[in-house]
Amino acid sequence: LSGLDFADSPTVKGLDPRSLRDQAFAAVRGYLQALSAQGGALPVLIVEDLHWADDGSLDLLQHLLAHAAELPLALVMTARPPLLARRPDWCTDETRVLLSPLVAAQSDTLAQALLQRMDAVPPKLTELIVGRAEGNPYYMEELVRRLIDDGVIAVAEPHWTVQAERLDSLRLPTTLIGLLQARLDALPAGERQAARQASIVGHVFWDDALQALDAKAPQALPALQDAAFVKAHDSSDFEGTPERQFDHHLLHQVTYDTLLRAERKLGHGAAARWLQARTQGRGAEFLAMTGEHAEKAGETALAFACFEQAGYEAERRFSNAAAVSCTRRALALLGEAEPLRRFDLLNRLEKIADTTGDRSAQDALNAEMEALLAQHPDGQRHAGLLLGQALLASRRSDNVESERLSRRTFEVAIGSGAANEAAIAQANLAWLCIERSDYPGARKHIEIALPWAGKMQAERLRDETEAQVLTVAAMISTETGQLDEARENLLAVLSRGEAIVSPRVQLGALDNLALIASHLGRWDETAAWGDRARVLALSIEAPANVALSQQWLARAAEALGDLASARRWYKQSLVVYRDLAARLSEATTLRFLGGLHLQQGDAQAALACCAQSLALHQALAAPLEACAAMATAALCEVRLGQTAEALERLNTTLNRVQDELAECPAIETVDTRWTCHAVLDALGDARAAPLLEALFADVQARATAVADVADRDRLIQAIPDFRAIVAAYQRRAATP
Repeated sequence: LSGLDFADSPTVKGLDPRSLRDQAFAAVRGYLQALSAQGGALPVLIVEDLHWADDGSLDLLQHLLAHAAELPLALVMTARPPLLARRPDWCTDETRVLLSPLVAAQSDTLAQALLQRMDAVPPKLTELIVGRAEGNPYYMEELVRRLIDDGVIAVAEPHWTVQAERLDSLRLPTTLIGLLQARLDALPAGERQAARQASIVGHVFWDDALQALDAKAPQALPALQDAAFVKAHDSSDFEGTPERQFDHHLLHQVTYDTLLRAERKLGHGAAARWLQARTQGRGAEFLAMTGEHAEKAGETALAFACFEQAGYEAERRFSNAAAVSCTRRALALLGEAEPLRRFDLLNRLEKIADTTGDRSAQDALNAEMEALLAQHPDGQRHAGLLLGQALLASRRSDNVESERLSRRTFEVAIGSGAANEAAIAQANLAWLCIERSDYPGARKHIEIALPWAGKMQAERLRDETEAQVLTVAAMISTETGQLDEARENLLAVLSRGEAIVSPRVQLGALDNLALIASHLGRWDETAAWGDRARVLALSIEAPANVALSQQWLARAAEALGDLASARRWYKQSLVVYRDLAARLSEATTLRFLGGLHLQQGDAQAALACCAQSLALHQALAAPLEACAAMATAALCEVRLGQTAEALERLNTTLNRVQDELAECPAIETVDTRWTCHAVLDALGDARAAPLLEALFADVQARATAVADVADRDRLIQAIPDFRAIVAAYQRRAATP
């Protein structure tokens, strides 16, 4: 961020790229917060020409946007439309201001400002500048500069003067590009050649880099600076050499366009070698730039190595857009050579797409990897491909296909010695067992997974895989009521995830810690875990995890009575789930929203949400969730006076609970049965009383399973359904 080489500083030495980036981002955020606290005014950060920014800088701005709620900051950015191809979600109708060309009055004002050192500005001069520029401020500046260079405007102290009689006979280029080209042509030969060589290095360049291209060129830089062709920076990315830039990006491009192909190739090769020598040990910040120069010089091997490494480094720090861009560049340079190396690059892209939730990209990448392996078989890579497809099926709520692929993964993995894939395949099978409440089956898969994880040679990968398996094991403990054990194990997993800097491990632990806190009715703690997960998920651009964390924030807000916040979080997560085609999560969120609408007295909106939720759950063959949606829909119909429809739906729900969900732990159907009780009670149905008895017994059994006696009462009071069931039971018991 600062451009300084601090790799040897004891403060950061040994930090991995992700931790270093996080510390830098936190430092910038802390600085802005301190600035606001000291000055008492809102800091305003203005960033211009953002379309030219590198991905690391865009990531920093994304980080600031993600922390907008806690950061007093006005962020004003200017950019051209190409930025939106890189960050399509940045501009909304509420945050975007489209800049049109200056209108005549504004152009007149700018012309007067540019010529303010004249006693009187002739109308012809204003008309010339305003008429030619057609509302382009930079064009107006360049016209004034050209008039000065031609001697039409005489720059003197204290006032400028103009030879008005020459204005009618002036022959000026008819376009801004032509004007800039003429300005370049007017330079003395030595200065013009220096500018052309500098343009090869880039819009920003360094004196030593220019010298590597042309030993004499740096001598012309003072004159170019005096002519406002280039300008110096206050600091430099490279110690011991000044850093400069062209006055404008367009001026740089015009200058570069004058070079012959042979000149460009030679210059880019020299620039690549200079960068390669100067950036040894500097990390990844200049790898892509070096690769760019090497590619333009025709030095394919160097370009490929740079882009491959730049993509890897960007992936490590979760700069996903940069990682994809650099890896794609490396793939293009590799061509059809080295098919297995090509597979590994495609696999890297698939993992990034999984993180960012780009399912269509995953499909395309998986198809390409399958085609490669069909011609160049490799057992371990095949196991990895199958595992990725199994996890993708899970993301899409296709548990049947996920189980089939996970079993196939394990077969291929044990045959090829792919320990990581074998362990994660078994962990995924355990998770699928949890989904259908088969906890003994889940434990068996964990017992198989852990030894496979232990066989891995690479220490960090072994730690990460073991942590993922232990997270699923903790999920089993949570679902079987062993909350203290589960919480203790998850805290250990979280610490391990932090130690090895694995956001995926940390997010898995945080999500399940939020779940346990909700089971215990500790809603403030649930919100704290959820918000911690949200911030982490935003930092690695993982939308599925962002949405999951928003779910926890919504549920905590709902339980604490903040229905407006709950609705906002649910709606935000619903948008993400729909974008990701995560149908099960979408269906569950719709049901939660329906319940929320019902609490707010809007039974019609609630019924609409429940109908959508029910259709999705039935399509996904998810009976537990479908029954919950049906029960809520029945309650909506009661509130709307549709008693016959409500009773029919209620009977269907109760029958399914007794039949299809007979093997499901009673605690998992409490919310559905409590909603059914509300319907029965409203209809005056005699079945309400025995159902309440059963619900009260289930709540007491659930509370008794909590080891801490103090937590038992807290649990009942903190979980709305439990609290309502106990209160209803006590009222009934008190009635003579």
